[in-house]
Amino acid sequence: MPDCFRELAGAAAADAGYPGFVPDACLINRYEPGARLTLHQDKNERDYSHPIVSVSLGLPATFQFGGLKRTDPVRKFALRHGDVAIWGGASRLYHHGIAELKEGEHAKLGRLRLNLTLRRAR
Repeated sequence: MPDCFRELAGAAAADAGYPGFVPDACLINRYEPGARLTLHQDKNERDYSHPIVSVSLGLPATFQFGGLKRTDPVRKFALRHGDVAIWGGASRLYHHGIAELKEGEHAKLGRLRLNLTLRRAR
């Protein structure tokens, strides 16, 4: 992982109240208009005490953030290029996803959204 990704995630996590976060994995999701990511939990890590840091690039998206049960009410947040979302603690295992991506054109990435999800997997 590039040092700049690790440093960005660590600084963002510290600002959100999670000091000392050092990610060792970065999942990259690529979305085109019409794509979505259904509600899910990030449960592949061994230790859930570390936060998730998510960086949005390209087209805007609607982030859906629910609760521990898939049927819990969902809050929606607009994400734009450069936005960083962080969750952990009691919300670490909340269901979350991305609503269907709308048609659009980003000045640098075109018809594309990239999401970097930085975690502590070990």
